[in-house]
Amino acid sequence: MVKITINDNVTKLKEKSKSKNTQDKYEGDWLKFIDYCKSKYKCNPLDVDDLDSAYALTANYMDWLHEDPEARLLKGSSNIPGREKLNNNPYSSTAYKASTIQRILASITYKYRLNNFQFDRKNPNIAETISAIVRNEKNLKSGQAKEILKADIEKIINSISDDSDDYSTFRDKALILIGFYSFCRRSELLGMRYEHLHFEDDGIQVLIPFSKTDQTGEGRMIFLPATNDNFCPVKALKNWLEVARIDNGPLFYKINKSNTIEKYTMNQMNQKVSLNDTSFVLILKKRASAAGLDDCDKISGHSLRIGSITQARMNGVPTHEIMAQSGHKTVQMIDRYTKLSNIREASAAKKI
Repeated sequence: MVKITINDNVTKLKEKSKSKNTQDKYEGDWLKFIDYCKSKYKCNPLDVDDLDSAYALTANYMDWLHEDPEARLLKGSSNIPGREKLNNNPYSSTAYKASTIQRILASITYKYRLNNFQFDRKNPNIAETISAIVRNEKNLKSGQAKEILKADIEKIINSISDDSDDYSTFRDKALILIGFYSFCRRSELLGMRYEHLHFEDDGIQVLIPFSKTDQTGEGRMIFLPATNDNFCPVKALKNWLEVARIDNGPLFYKINKSNTIEKYTMNQMNQKVSLNDTSFVLILKKRASAAGLDDCDKISGHSLRIGSITQARMNGVPTHEIMAQSGHKTVQMIDRYTKLSNIREASAAKKI
């Protein structure tokens, strides 16, 4: 018999089957897993003798992420070369969410399989560990992420100063308004590029080339309407593009806190550093808190998306139109997003 294995080129092609954002997430998660293995077990995760050892190593890591205070230092940091930074996230006192740990498990599963391990994420050691983490989170959870509705958006935008010398005022207005009116996931929002914009008289068409539910890159088009008021996403974006002199590449960047001539954080290749998930959430929490919103600790990167979908539902927008903008594949997720907000309005007890 002749045993044949895939070559390096095929391995690279398999990695490219995932969107760029997914590849980055998987790589970052895997590098952190490697550091854990080297620290706790003095080995690389690919050096284990058998699958049972890989399962045990992974289950131990899931438990460590959920339980150990040391794991929280990983939040807000990156192990990807050129993107390392210290963890300055004041909200990292909380443990990893179960959903984040499940995403990390997906990364580890993918990397193991890419390296010819027949890794099964439904292995009892793995599945039971995840189930316990999910159950524990449900027992502690007081509610889902806070939704940011249109009235909240108006308060936030009104509270942001008009200081033309502060680049962050332009960026944050555009970021928050585009995030709300696009109905996008945070990864889709932060992945928007100038090349994906098509300007029209009444708004902007935006191509979303990849998403969580569209790994093959079929893409979808969304529309950002010109509202012609102080909360217009089109006007806010155009102002930011002009101030930041953006005519290609990503739309949203990190801005230096210093008053130097160079306004942007630059990487080793002298390129502007785009916002990441952690930075986005910190900006949103900071602006919401400054506007006097309640429960800012419950704001997450999903709050704008939940808010816009909930607001659309409250305003009577047909579900299929919401799904076309948000990229959802099933009505169940739309129902899940709006359930807690609508329960007060739909309560039968109010009608007796």
